Amino acid sequence: MAIADAASRRGDTRLAFLLWLGLLLIFLPTACRALSPASTQGERLLLVAMLGSAMYLVKVAAAPTGFSFIDEFIHLRTLQDILRTHHLFSFNPLLPASSVYPGLETATADIVDLTGLSPFVAGLLLIAIARLLFCASLFYVMQQVTGSSRTAAAATLIYASNPMFLFWSAYFSYENLALPLAAFVVWWLARTRRVRGPGSVAVALLGVAAVTVTHHVAGFALAGVLLGWWVLERLRRGPESSRRRLGGVAVFSAACAIIWMATIARTAIAYLWSENIYPGLSQTVALIEGHLAARTLYSSAGSAAPLWERLAGFGGVAVLLLALPPGLYLAWRQRSIRPALLVAAGVAALYPLSLVPRLAPDGVAISGRSSEYLYTGLGCVVGMVAEAAISYSDRPQARWPWSKIQTLIGRRRAWVAVVALMTLVFVGGVTVGTPYNKLLPEAANSAGYPSSVQPDVFAAASWALANLGPGRTFAANALDAPVLGSRGDQNPVSENQAFPIFFASTMDAAVVRAIREAKVDYILVDLRMARGVPINPSYYFSPYEPNGNYHAHPLPANYLTKFGTTRCDSLIYSAGPLQIYDVAAVTAGSCVPAKTGA
Repeated sequence: MAIADAASRRGDTRLAFLLWLGLLLIFLPTACRALSPASTQGERLLLVAMLGSAMYLVKVAAAPTGFSFIDEFIHLRTLQDILRTHHLFSFNPLLPASSVYPGLETATADIVDLTGLSPFVAGLLLIAIARLLFCASLFYVMQQVTGSSRTAAAATLIYASNPMFLFWSAYFSYENLALPLAAFVVWWLARTRRVRGPGSVAVALLGVAAVTVTHHVAGFALAGVLLGWWVLERLRRGPESSRRRLGGVAVFSAACAIIWMATIARTAIAYLWSENIYPGLSQTVALIEGHLAARTLYSSAGSAAPLWERLAGFGGVAVLLLALPPGLYLAWRQRSIRPALLVAAGVAALYPLSLVPRLAPDGVAISGRSSEYLYTGLGCVVGMVAEAAISYSDRPQARWPWSKIQTLIGRRRAWVAVVALMTLVFVGGVTVGTPYNKLLPEAANSAGYPSSVQPDVFAAASWALANLGPGRTFAANALDAPVLGSRGDQNPVSENQAFPIFFASTMDAAVVRAIREAKVDYILVDLRMARGVPINPSYYFSPYEPNGNYHAHPLPANYLTKFGTTRCDSLIYSAGPLQIYDVAAVTAGSCVPAKTGA
């Protein structure tokens, strides 16, 4: 895979097949051995831990020298603020919610201070440790829920097939620390539920607090799981001490999540609802009502993914949908002896609904990010189906359809078919979660509009910091702004404040008003916006810009060349396609540009 990455950086994509070969060499042998009847519990734990670590190294191999994904630059800004000021909650113009959930950045800053490592290396190590913690905790939780190490291994393999696991869950992002901590809390409570003394409860409460200050959705998800588990324990009338401890931790978790958001992280409310949940839900409703056309799947900027990737994606989803009903049935049958299965089944039952928003342009984020939570329950119920298929094949008197499996592949070899189907789910999950043109690193100086940050943007950000000083207000596109905000320590305006400045052919009154309202000091112009349409994200600045998510043509060149044509805006930096203009006079009102164009 490293060979494929290196070739792609040179603009040669002929070795892309090595990426898929590498992924299969990671997943397929692991699945074969983990689901083999001969494997032990310890071996299965080691295998799933190796699987998670190897898949993490896929992301590291793609970006081995520095952060390269947009969300990583956002959290890098919060980390730099903590290291510079030694205080929490500094305003992050790239994502205000990041600074009010600083658990990831605080832990990384501790590593930097203690070891002297760079923020990049410290972030890599922290997420690597979190990935190991998550795989181990998830395996043990699944084993507690299902009562079988082989089912737990199958469940973990299904979880590793969720569309976000390969790349998104490996980013230096706050959710990728919060989810492992939440999984640890659930495992710890299951392991110590009958242990007396305050020590075990203190560990659980500390874990809950760590999740709360690290990520908003993970905090509420943990509270929901613990409350559901507690309700089932009450209905089952389990041991009083165990129920009381679980109920206390569940209430504490819910209270922490609510109080933190209501007092410290109030900016996250608007971020979650206005920028993520509401747009996706409204478009999904419009899609169902027939007021919005469904987006074309596996297509971006007029080009479609290879046919085999599309077939694998649809095939993997089909396997999960077909396995879901028998999995829910198996969970229902065991509800009296394993009530936690009902929690897993309730989460898994939401999976079909989560697929609908994927058809709406703004619903993709909801559908994709929900998979990190829904696949915990989905892995349980589908893993039970896999276990049932393998176990039934061990019996000579197995009834249909297991007898058909015996005839086709022989007794005690049903795991071959199960592994094959799981591999299809895994490959399909990768194609669903990552656009085909982003599986490999992008070459520098691409002919069209790039889909990843280019090296010259880092140079421009460093120049801005050295020559303009930190904290200047910039207007820039969605691809370049995070680098300005992290590497350059500048303050980019929000995406919805930026696009009105650019979407005009002249420096007219509307552009001047937009500059003044956003109090912009400098404008970073990337002339590559006139070379091609945006791919991922499918907008230049904001999904609310004209033709946002539906650009068929590049941005007109005169939208970009209008800057520098008046005496009120001056060119202060030019390097290739990048230009920086000083518009402080426009913002201050000391200069009013005449309506002019390039």
